[in-house]
Amino acid sequence: MKTKNRKEKKNRPVMVYSLSLFIILAIASVASAATVSVQPQTQNLAPGATFTFTVNVDSGSDTLSGANVELNYNTNVLVVNSIIKGSLLGSGSGILEVPDNDLTTPGIIKYGVARTASNPAVSVNGVYLTVNAQIKSGAPAGISLLDLTTVTLKKTASTNIADVTINDGQVNVTGGSGGGNNGGGGGANDEAMVFVSPQTQDKAPGATFSVNVNIDSGINTLSAAKIELNYNTNVLVVNSITKGSLLGSGSGILEAPDNDLTTPGTIKYGVARTASNPAVAVDGTFLTIAFQVKGVAPSGISLLDLSNVILKKNAATNIANTTVTDGQVNVSGTPLPAELKWKYISVPYQLNNSTVANVLNGIQYDGLFGFDPVNKVYVGGVTNFEPLKGYLIHMDISQDITNIERRSGQPQMPPALDVKKGWNLIGTTNPTAMDAETMLGAIDQGYYSIWNFDVSTQSFDKVGVNGKSGNIDATHVGTDVFMMQPKVGYWVWATQDTSLPAYSP
Repeated sequence: MKTKNRKEKKNRPVMVYSLSLFIILAIASVASAATVSVQPQTQNLAPGATFTFTVNVDSGSDTLSGANVELNYNTNVLVVNSIIKGSLLGSGSGILEVPDNDLTTPGIIKYGVARTASNPAVSVNGVYLTVNAQIKSGAPAGISLLDLTTVTLKKTASTNIADVTINDGQVNVTGGSGGGNNGGGGGANDEAMVFVSPQTQDKAPGATFSVNVNIDSGINTLSAAKIELNYNTNVLVVNSITKGSLLGSGSGILEAPDNDLTTPGTIKYGVARTASNPAVAVDGTFLTIAFQVKGVAPSGISLLDLSNVILKKNAATNIANTTVTDGQVNVSGTPLPAELKWKYISVPYQLNNSTVANVLNGIQYDGLFGFDPVNKVYVGGVTNFEPLKGYLIHMDISQDITNIERRSGQPQMPPALDVKKGWNLIGTTNPTAMDAETMLGAIDQGYYSIWNFDVSTQSFDKVGVNGKSGNIDATHVGTDVFMMQPKVGYWVWATQDTSLPAYSP
């Protein structure tokens, strides 16, 4: 399996024990240190070129009795000419090959082998497979991943080597036919580029970094641009996105109606000039994205994949032969200490296991508080999470709380929550986003406003005012447009003592 750098949960009363456990785990990790790697890790090649790479296995201090490796590649970019099996675990009667090996299906190389009783396990470090491949003549320019998946190394027939580090490989195709979905006509001088800059960054789990999506329209004028950038949500979280003014600003541009800057895993942005803003050639930044590598991100290459790229000379004509160059993040090294931030959380229904130990298993945090609406104070010592209640936690916000299995066979919502005059910290009770007007409809006559906390800025950023509608100003909106998100806690100002039932459609 791929190494996951897990962080120990730090509760101050047991910090000595947590630190001791961290040291033990670190020593154990050093002692194992098994790796499966593509070598060389990166090759720069033109369409039509042939090349060779190896899949290497280093079992570290462990003996190796069996290995199973799957490598995936893009059949639009590569064709495999030959595969040579190494003799890393022995040969002849000393080994048995796995029955479901697959060395012929395009796009996948799957090979497994185990030692027999006459071939005792020893530690190894060498070539497991050698692959000769060719870049297709029409391959698009950009990064093509040699992606190691489903990797298993065995000490014995029944025991896997834990925490194996996986190092994927890649081929950087240069001078290709371009990427994206581009149409229209054009010739040799009709070239443009869309690329991630910097193209490659080496980052440890927990690190923050920024990339630009740049556009160079070459000799072409640019009237409109649209891009999609995809990233792995198991590895990265987006902290912020800044729109550039490459095509103008204000009334000089129109943004595409299907832009999407909030859905995890995809960033979709398009903009076009208006009639008052004539097209000119451009070379600069289209978007700037600030990322953070998750604290539990596995080691390996994570692609920043540009797709569905369209550059337009005018409303009817695309720029052809646009070269699209993806970016990547190489995740490796010791996880950085997490930057813990305050966050308001809740659970949307009663849980099968509502204990703090279960719900926050694997989450790095150092403080958790409920709120007493009678005495208007935070209270510690939370042992179980309850729906309708909000909680304040100081945690690694790159992690997501996912241990919230819905209770089965019993009512999924608790009795109503007592809401007291003044401030109350409440939770949502719907598994999807819902406007506050609907969620709080049962106490419509008993509250004045609801407040949202912005985790990134650590400040309150939006107020929903009961009895108002639409957008009032930059920070105040009617409760009909104030969206309450699942698993988030909110402050509500009650004008009287009342009772809030769980939302029931």
